[in-house]
Amino acid sequence: MPGCWLWVSRVTRNKGDACTHSPRLQRTSPQPQREAAPMTIGGDAPEAGDWYGCLHLAGDFAVLYGGIGDAVAHRHYCHQVARGEAIQAWTGHGEVSGPCVLIPSQTRHRLRVSAAPCWLVFAEPLAFAADTLHRAVARAPASLPAIAQAVLDVRRPRPLDPRVAATLERIDALPGERVHAAALAREAALSLSQLERLFSAQVELPVRRLILWRRLRLALHLAWSGDSLTRAAHAAGFADSAHLSRSMRSLFGVSPSRIVRSLRPPP
Repeated sequence: MPGCWLWVSRVTRNKGDACTHSPRLQRTSPQPQREAAPMTIGGDAPEAGDWYGCLHLAGDFAVLYGGIGDAVAHRHYCHQVARGEAIQAWTGHGEVSGPCVLIPSQTRHRLRVSAAPCWLVFAEPLAFAADTLHRAVARAPASLPAIAQAVLDVRRPRPLDPRVAATLERIDALPGERVHAAALAREAALSLSQLERLFSAQVELPVRRLILWRRLRLALHLAWSGDSLTRAAHAAGFADSAHLSRSMRSLFGVSPSRIVRSLRPPP
């Protein structure tokens, strides 16, 4: 999945803002692909509770600069770091607040709605350690490209059992097909319970949930690239756009239509 710059809804920018003066960053996709063109957004200014901003989307992390919209309490696979003037979040462990807040992978949480722009970083645990990610985001210069580069600089994919690594490659090689965990276990010469134990220990996510996560990641990339939600859902292996919406809401607390509805193809 190539890195790309995308604009989500309209955001008022000051002179020198990172969204308008953003150098290209190194992509994390293992194979060279053409850089996606920036997408321009029309429409009215965002209302209270709307998400807005500009997004850097890479293979295993994303950085959003913009406002925090409504979302129900949720948990997801990514480590999340929120940086801004007054970040506030509810988690299963209580209220947290500060200029740079870490929400580790699989922590149930909800960020407080804020129209004030901030930076949100989402990074997969397979490639990023939570504490290292938190420090990198907190210390980086206050701009989207600088924070994205700081995240890229601390990317350290963890060593995996060869059978786990091969299974992950197999999942990514068949993004739009229905992949069954039992079939993956047979290809790895393991029982399903053995494969699940390996995934729980090394990936920190069951095989079936990892498949869902990778499908969701692909569907969002396709939707942000201009596909309709229905086409994106089918291409990523979801039954339909409703199935995609339910999955995203369970993982991110918000429907994909709310995130991508303002996107327009480049002129």
